[in-house]
Amino acid sequence: MRPLDVVELAEPEEVEVLEPEEDFEQFLLPLIHEMREDIAALVRERGRAYLRTRGKLWEMDNLLLHLQTQVEASEQSALNHLQSPDDGAAAGPERAADKARETAKMAEMLVELVRRIERSQSA
Repeated sequence: MRPLDVVELAEPEEVEVLEPEEDFEQFLLPLIHEMREDIAALVRERGRAYLRTRGKLWEMDNLLLHLQTQVEASEQSALNHLQSPDDGAAAGPERAADKARETAKMAEMLVELVRRIERSQSA
């Protein structure tokens, strides 16, 4: 057997070991602060999303209220026409045109309402 060659080993590099307090201040505190900022940002975004949703619901509610008012006015107008038919035949075409315009306006409002609902569901 051959004798082992003894090679001088280089001394290991010294690694700086931090005290637990220094380790906490240097590495963990910045991480904790960053996490708190992320949580605060998420909470703010959640609040904004809630307000956006409430705003959309409020718009749709107003549109429905407006539509309901239009329908009630149209019904009242039709009832008034039935109660007092002494306008004569000349007013018939004008009244029919008015009713057609009112119906078209209500249809447009319904289409707009459906579009808003679809947009809010897709968002």
